[in-house]
Amino acid sequence: MTPDASPFRPGGQYFGPLIGVVTVAVVAGLASYLYFNRSEPVEEPQPVVEAPPPAPPPAPPPVDEPVVEFVLPTLDDSDSLVRDLVAALTSHPAFAAWLIPDDLVRTFVVVTENAADGNNPAEHLPPLRPTQRFQTAGEGPQLAIDPASHARYNTHAEIVASINPVGAAELYRRLTPLITEAYAELGHPDGGFDDTLRRALGNLLETPVLERSLTLVPRASFFEFADAELEDLLPVQKQFLGMGPRNVRAVQASLLDIARELGIDASSLPVPEVVR
Repeated sequence: MTPDASPFRPGGQYFGPLIGVVTVAVVAGLASYLYFNRSEPVEEPQPVVEAPPPAPPPAPPPVDEPVVEFVLPTLDDSDSLVRDLVAALTSHPAFAAWLIPDDLVRTFVVVTENAADGNNPAEHLPPLRPTQRFQTAGEGPQLAIDPASHARYNTHAEIVASINPVGAAELYRRLTPLITEAYAELGHPDGGFDDTLRRALGNLLETPVLERSLTLVPRASFFEFADAELEDLLPVQKQFLGMGPRNVRAVQASLLDIARELGIDASSLPVPEVVR
C-alpha cells in the first residue's frame, strides 16, 4: 500500500473520509426545494335549535391562500440553502463544522463516487480531520492501534447516529436534479448516480467490524495491516476500520437506516460481519 492510500500515518492525516459518504443522505439532500401547503379553514356546523336565529350576513367568498414555494437553486448557488436546512436533520452541535467548505453538493458527489470505486476520498473532506494525532501501542510484532486513536472518531459516529434518516432520504430525493448535474460534471452525462450510491453504501457495509486488536507493520511514513486479508481490503474500507468497532457499528447502523428510507432493498446490501 502506498503512503497516499494508507489509512494510518504518523502525521495524523487519517481523518475518516467515509463520514462524507455517511452524509450521502444529509449533505446531498439539503439543497432542495420544499412546498408548504396550508388547508382552508373548515367552518363549524351551526347548532340545531328549535327556532332559527336571524340569518347572519353572508360571509365573504373564501380566498385561496398561496402556496409557499422554495425554488431549487442552481448548483453554484446551493450552498446557502444546504447550510440553512441541515438543522432539520440533526441537532448535534458539532455537525455545523462539516458544512463550512463550499461546493457541498459537488463534494458529496465526488466523495460518493470515490467510495463507490473503493478509493480514499480523504482529500475532499478536510473538515473531518481529527484534532488528535494517530497513536500506536506496543512495539515490534505486537505493534497495534492505540484505542485512543479510535476515540478520535467518537464524535463523528455520534453525529452520524443523530441524523434523521427519514428526512435525509426525502431531501436526497428532492435534490436529484442538482446531484445529476454535479455527476454529469464528473463525466457521467447519462446519470446513474443511484447505482453509485448503492455501491458506496455496499463498500462501507461490507467492511468487517473487528472486535480484536489491529496489528500493524511500520513503514517509512505510514503503517500497513499485518493481517493480509485486512491489507487486501479497499482503501476506503481500511480507512473505515480505523474508527474502531464501536464507531463502525454506529455508522453502519445509520447507513442501513438511510438505505431503507431511500427504498434500497436490504437484501441487495452486504450484512456487516463481526470478527472476533
